[in-house]
Amino acid sequence: KVNIKIDGVKLSNPGLFEKNFTVTTNAPLNKQFVLEVRGTVKRAFELSGEMRWAGYTDEDLKVETTITNLLPVPVNITGARWVDDSRGYNLSEKIGLKVETIEKGKKYRLKIWKKKELAPDNFVAEIELATDYPKLRAKRVPMAITVMNDVEVQPDRVIYGEMELSPTGPKSFDRVFTIVATRGDSLKILKAVPNRNDMTVKIQELQPGK
Repeated sequence: KVNIKIDGVKLSNPGLFEKNFTVTTNAPLNKQFVLEVRGTVKRAFELSGEMRWAGYTDEDLKVETTITNLLPVPVNITGARWVDDSRGYNLSEKIGLKVETIEKGKKYRLKIWKKKELAPDNFVAEIELATDYPKLRAKRVPMAITVMNDVEVQPDRVIYGEMELSPTGPKSFDRVFTIVATRGDSLKILKAVPNRNDMTVKIQELQPGK
């Protein structure tokens, strides 16, 4: 007797799936054979819109989506939280989550809003929905978030690991940074002030306002 358990929550997509298991025995004529397990993973919830947001640092992050229970039994969503992440975003402090009941056991509204300013970044985080359904105590929903700066500096920093000191002092160097307006075309660089007396800066406009 071979018992096999497959956790449907961990399968990437709902629908048909197939898993293979290799069994090894001490039988001389049947030392190894493959068991095939096929099944169907049902989609528990349907979302009314894509879980993604893109905007600039000063824009409001507001997302609303309707969550519909597709299972034949009532499932109540009792709460939502950001899953702890290893990158230290502290999203629970910066982005709020709220679940509202539209139709008990069937339909819910998930609201997402920005509580604090977000640093420019591009990442995917997971929202965990808690339910009262014993077979599905929690359901994770991924959300993609892109936060952009009005102005980008390319590259954002230069590290001079190759510089060597000569008897007369450090060797001179020239480097170019490109400053690009990612939002609109009205950017003007008024001045660039170095924090050292032995550095000089020259500004050259490549495309007006951009």
